[in-house]
Parts: sequence; C-alpha cells; structure tokens
Amino acid sequence: MEERVASTVADDPQSRHNDVSPQLPLPPPPGHPSSSSFVVQVPKDQVYRVPPPENAQIVEKYRMKAAAKKPKRKVPCLKYVLCLLIVLLVIALIISAAVAVVFFSFNPKAPAFSVSSIVVKQNKSSRPTYDVRLKIKNPNLNMGTKYSSEGDDSKLSFEAKTIGWGRFPNLEHGQGNTADVVDIKFRGDKGKPLPPSVEKSMNDTKTKKPVSLTLDIESPMVFNVWILKLWRKDMEVKCKFRVDTMGEGTKLLSQDCNTKLF
Repeated sequence: MEERVASTVADDPQSRHNDVSPQLPLPPPPGHPSSSSFVVQVPKDQVYRVPPPENAQIVEKYRMKAAAKKPKRKVPCLKYVLCLLIVLLVIALIISAAVAVVFFSFNPKAPAFSVSSIVVKQNKSSRPTYDVRLKIKNPNLNMGTKYSSEGDDSKLSFEAKTIGWGRFPNLEHGQGNTADVVDIKFRGDKGKPLPPSVEKSMNDTKTKKPVSLTLDIESPMVFNVWILKLWRKDMEVKCKFRVDTMGEGTKLLSQDCNTKLF
C-alpha cells in the first residue's frame, strides 16, 4: 500500500512541476510604483538642519562690530573717587550756605575808634613817651570782638616820621553796642632826635604850638557769638588828630579815625 502512494505522487506531472520551478518575487501592491524608491516620514522636531558657512561668517562679522562698539569697563576705584568728590562738594556747599546765612544775618561791622587824650612825658636822661587813651566802640549788637597783640604793632607819627612805637593790648569786647577804653604807651627812640616842630611844641611853655599827629594800629581780631568764633579779620586803624601843644595840658583840637577789616 505504501508503494502505491509513492508511485502516484511520482507519476503526477503537476507535483513534479512544482518541485523544479524557481520561487518568484511577489508583485507590488496595487497603487504603488514598481521602482525601488521609498518614502520615509520623520517628525519635524527630529529634523536637524546644518546652516551654510556664509551664515557663520555673517554672525562673526556682527559679533566683531558689537565688540568694537562695546564701552570699556570703568575702573571701580575711579567711581568711588568721583562719588567721594561729589559728597565733599555737597558738604562744602552746605557749609558755605550756612556761613553766608550767618554772615548776612549778623552782618559784622568794624569797631569805631576815637582818641580821648594824649599825655607827653619827657626826661633828658631817657627817651620821651606818649600815653594815648583810645575809646573803642563795638557796633555789633549780636557779636562780640576780641583783639590780640603781636608785638609793637602801633606807631605814632609826625609828618610821616615815626616818633614812637607801642603795643595794642589784648582785649575782649562784649556785644551790644558797648564801648571800652584802652591805653597805649608809645616810646620814642632814645638816640633819635625829634622833629623840630615837635620838640619846640614840647619845650615852649609861653605859646602853644599846635601839632598834627597820626596814629596807626594793626591788630588781628575775631568776631564771636557766645563761644563760637565765626570770623577772623586783620584790622587797620588810622587816626589823624591835632593837638594844641605837646607840652603840659594837651588838648585835642580835631580828629578823624577810620577802621578797615581785611
């Protein structure tokens, strides 16, 4: 029975043809091209593009221009110095404004001087002396004044010739239009002769010989309000006066005193 089945298979021409024919590829599906090209679809977020080299050159050109226009970095130290100078300038302006307000509020005025008397003393064995009494009036109602001496800063002259040197005393003058009296002793040069007119006026007891004299004072002074010293000024006083005689009983005939502050 097995032999019959085998022969039947061998004698069948259809089965023999299937065994010797080659296997052919399947035909493409309908609606698709028969070429070997394929279409691949990729999502947009996975597509990467390489820019052309011209773009890199343009970017580099703009970068160099921006670097050239970029301002140089300032030194931090210079910034701090400028800030400090501005602060100091503001402080100086505030102090100047305060001083100006005080100055114009108090309006300091120069003291007024006048000659009260002069006494001439002479001795043949010594040089002559001249005792001059001055009256000083402070016109500042809200400020006091203080004078200080710096050696022989005062002189007494006759026709531009000095006949005596003296020292202005230290003095504190209160505020409120007050007046004080000071005495200055002028000493002449022992070996230096006096002008003839002055010597004649001293020695002539019968007739009085009027003499014109000039008093010069230089002294620093300070304006103060209570304990605050506001201004320091250099004072110059010039008094031109005329006396009836340089002997005993000298009387003032006229005078003109001016005070300047520097």
